[in-house]
Amino acid sequence: MSPLYSAPQPVSRTWRIFNYTAMGFAVLALLALIVVLVSKWAGGTPWPGFNWIAMIALPVAFLMMGASVMRAAAIRRRL
Repeated sequence: MSPLYSAPQPVSRTWRIFNYTAMGFAVLALLALIVVLVSKWAGGTPWPGFNWIAMIALPVAFLMMGASVMRAAAIRRRL
């Protein structure tokens, strides 16, 4: 076994909450987007808040997940 491989490091509670929050934002934005698309296809007018939720939460989730990946890469480099 190579000495370069080590056991996985435990993730702190703060980063775990950060990751779950990013996932929650992504799910919320995708659900809002689905509501907008379905209501438009049905000929209705969706509540404008759904558009704002989709436009804001999805990029925020993407940036949060990118920060999480960059943190994981930085930790991996330190091993």
